Amino acid sequence: MPRFRPFRGPGAFGLALAAWDVWRRIPPQHRKLIIGQARKHGPRIASSLLAAQQRRRRR
Repeated sequence: MPRFRPFRGPGAFGLALAAWDVWRRIPPQHRKLIIGQARKHGPRIASSLLAAQQRRRRR
């Protein structure tokens, strides 16, 4: 018999709301810095994640 779980973890909508709330609290100067870092390093991180996923599928 499945265990009773009255509360589940946060869903996609809950995580999006939490991320938006955190983003709103960051000062505008820091937001610009974060966006710049994401533009600089984002593609490299995404490509490494994609490569890791492809390696995992080949096994």
